[in-house]
Amino acid sequence: MESGEIGTVQEIKAEMAAKLKDFYYNKLFTALSTVWSAVNTPSNYTSVGGTLTATALEAAINRINQTTSGAKAIVGVRSLVTPITKFGAYWTDGTNYASSDAIINEIMNTGKLGKYYGVPIIAIDQVYNNPEDYAAMLPTDKVLVVGESVGEFITYGDVKTKQWEDMNVTPPQWMLELYQQFGLILDSCQGIYVLDNVTT
Repeated sequence: MESGEIGTVQEIKAEMAAKLKDFYYNKLFTALSTVWSAVNTPSNYTSVGGTLTATALEAAINRINQTTSGAKAIVGVRSLVTPITKFGAYWTDGTNYASSDAIINEIMNTGKLGKYYGVPIIAIDQVYNNPEDYAAMLPTDKVLVVGESVGEFITYGDVKTKQWEDMNVTPPQWMLELYQQFGLILDSCQGIYVLDNVTT
């Protein structure tokens, strides 16, 4: 570190803070995506078994609109929600068909879609735990439709640091820890719809 080959202390702290944020995303998304299954409520759960479809997504949105004040977000890793761009620019009832040039232009210009049926799409970039294991930290087979006020995620105070030097080894080792307390409560689970077994 003294030679500057692995970055400055500030850069290391910034990377550690980013990893803490990634940890929170993982905890929150995993908690939301494991609330429902085919066993405990088929009305808020669908096993898609393939690429996300308009039929599955619309059924999820309709269910959340019935059980809350309205669907507020479609959430998933970017690779799973990107297929919405293939059906999100048009509407059909099986007989009639209409498309939107503005939405098609949005998809062609950005490669993504901001909303589907008026519900914002939150495409989360996948993050990995470390370069050696390269294990995905966010579920790669689930998309959620979430209503308003399904719960709370809170942190207790700012991120705290602890650093010290271990002089018992040669050369001495410098240690740095970041930590923060957090809490999560889900108190309106009817506002969560799990689309499971989604593939790219």
